[in-house]
Amino acid sequence: MNTKLSITMAIICLFSNAASASTGSVSAGYASDYFYRGGLVATESVQAGANYGADLSGFKASLDIATNQSVDGGADAYVINSGLSKEIGELVNVYLGLHHFELVEGNSNLDVELGLNLGTVLNPSISIFRNASDDLYTFELGANHQLDLDFVELCLHALYGNTDLTESTDADYWLVGAKVSKSISENADLSLSYDYVDSDIIDEESILGAALTVSF
Repeated sequence: MNTKLSITMAIICLFSNAASASTGSVSAGYASDYFYRGGLVATESVQAGANYGADLSGFKASLDIATNQSVDGGADAYVINSGLSKEIGELVNVYLGLHHFELVEGNSNLDVELGLNLGTVLNPSISIFRNASDDLYTFELGANHQLDLDFVELCLHALYGNTDLTESTDADYWLVGAKVSKSISENADLSLSYDYVDSDIIDEESILGAALTVSF
């Protein structure tokens, strides 16, 4: 286990031991393609994930783990996010945490993430990532809008990002999409999604996805 992953796992253990009033979910699904920060990582893929949240001394502790397993071509990968968030007033949420991305048979990176979300129209958000080893940054701006229809929930979302590839080169990427979710039981949801992705380092692509999520 490398040093970056050891640091991430140590913080995860700290949250798990200290937190209370927890909630969580697990999910499994399919995606026609898998992108990370504007780059194509894999084509057709099976995906799985889990998230955990709990109150921790006035903060909200969160842990998200996701894996992407290619079935057609590309690389397998996993992502671990862990951090603390705090509501400031009625509209502002501030987040500080770690973001770990790793290719199963390749490179990995650990970023420190600072995020800000506003509970206003379109729920705008900004995230700043700073690589823990190199002087490399990633910036992301996002927005989404939820619509509660008669029989499904619809989420429209958009994202713009800029990431440092090296200390002298960077790349822009953007995404727009929609997700439809339907409750099939008290604790289970089925979702279908469509995303249009483009960036400086790939040709434009459309991504179709489906997932089953179970909450506990």
